Amino acid sequence: MAVSAGDSLETTMAAYGSGAVNRSKVGPTTIMNVDIGGGTSKIAVVSGGKVVDITAIDVGARLVCLDREGRILRVEEAGRRFARNSGSGLNRLGARPDAARALATCMADRLFEAMQGGSPAVDGSGLLRLDPLREAGAIDVVSFSGGVSEYIYGRESGSFGDLGPLLAAEIRNRVTDWGKSLERPLQGIRATVIGASQIYDPGQRQHDLSSHRSRPCRSAMSR
Repeated sequence: MAVSAGDSLETTMAAYGSGAVNRSKVGPTTIMNVDIGGGTSKIAVVSGGKVVDITAIDVGARLVCLDREGRILRVEEAGRRFARNSGSGLNRLGARPDAARALATCMADRLFEAMQGGSPAVDGSGLLRLDPLREAGAIDVVSFSGGVSEYIYGRESGSFGDLGPLLAAEIRNRVTDWGKSLERPLQGIRATVIGASQIYDPGQRQHDLSSHRSRPCRSAMSR
């Protein structure tokens, strides 16, 4: 369901499924939930039990995939652009851990730029899949869901031939530097699936995302 739902709806599903929407009903709390998958990251700002802003960006753990020997199995177009921008070089990712780390660093930088309302670009091309955030200035709490969140919160330590562990480490460092409170979501890797069951309530329409214009799709991978 999530693969075909579109960036706007999938972002909202993750916000509901992670528990951020319900959590925002308690006190004057504005929460940013960032759902990081294989090919994209979906960012939602929620307040008072409602999703008030969303965006999505081409940042994900599986933009570059390696086998056990470090050979490249698959590269998404966004992964190629990140590699050029970071100076890591795709042919060196498996042989040199510092090259993979440089790639993850570049991805995390662009992700946080989007989280703070920017319009990040890499190698001359924009990364946003929706309009930039307008409500990024008053965030109290940040939570993460999706596959990469399992590493951020220490629920996963294994390697799956992608940039998940490195990306998670870079994200944790930046949350600390940003000074926002980091909270654990109710659901991590399954947030989008859980959220779908909450949004598709036949008795009511829970959201209206018609004002969020999608940008041309470049990568539809999710994890």
